[in-house]
Amino acid sequence: MRKIVKTSGFALLLAALATISTAQLRADALHGACNSPTPACSDNGTVTPVASSSPTYSFISSPSGDKGDYEIITLIPNNLTGANSESFSVMGGATSPAAASLVSTTAWTSGKLDAYLGISATPANPIGAFLGTTQGLDSSATGYFVYMADLGTNTLGAATPALNDGSFAFPNGSAIVAFLNTGTTGSPDWVGTAPSGQLSIDASPSTVPEPASMVLLGSGLLAIGFLIRRRSHLV
Repeated sequence: MRKIVKTSGFALLLAALATISTAQLRADALHGACNSPTPACSDNGTVTPVASSSPTYSFISSPSGDKGDYEIITLIPNNLTGANSESFSVMGGATSPAAASLVSTTAWTSGKLDAYLGISATPANPIGAFLGTTQGLDSSATGYFVYMADLGTNTLGAATPALNDGSFAFPNGSAIVAFLNTGTTGSPDWVGTAPSGQLSIDASPSTVPEPASMVLLGSGLLAIGFLIRRRSHLV
């Protein structure tokens, strides 16, 4: 009996090691990056801000070199006119162009993104990981209309494909993430985008002073110059 128990324990140990090895082979997470404009956007610990409404971007896997069915997911704030009827394609992957299709006519407003898409992925992407940043740019948004473009089988290594969406301009508050199926159709093993690796569109124009403000500033500088000149004459 003791010998059988030992053998069973050894078998369980081998199974556990096999499971760990398999887990180590898959990507831990995907991370978004900008290829253009430069300088490239970088993860700020919460999101990866993108200061362009039409960026060229990519996703890398950690560890590098993972291969599988590559899907780009675009989240467009649900309060915008036409958010549920956009038309664009993602170009640059193995399947290019890949038309972005609306996932559902019902906006994503709660829960996790993978469940909304009908898959199970790691890491989790709860709506709270996106909505706070979006509402900072668009306070009326309560969720997203979700678009998916399937780029076919890609390898996300050092030469990960650079992607763009043609002339499509993402509204401020939109987000772009990716999923990679490193398994097979029969046994999918979906890897999601780390919450801080999401590409968050913030193409807000820099503040330009109004003409009246410029006139006031110029008048103030002239007055200061006049006072300095007068004081120097008095001395």
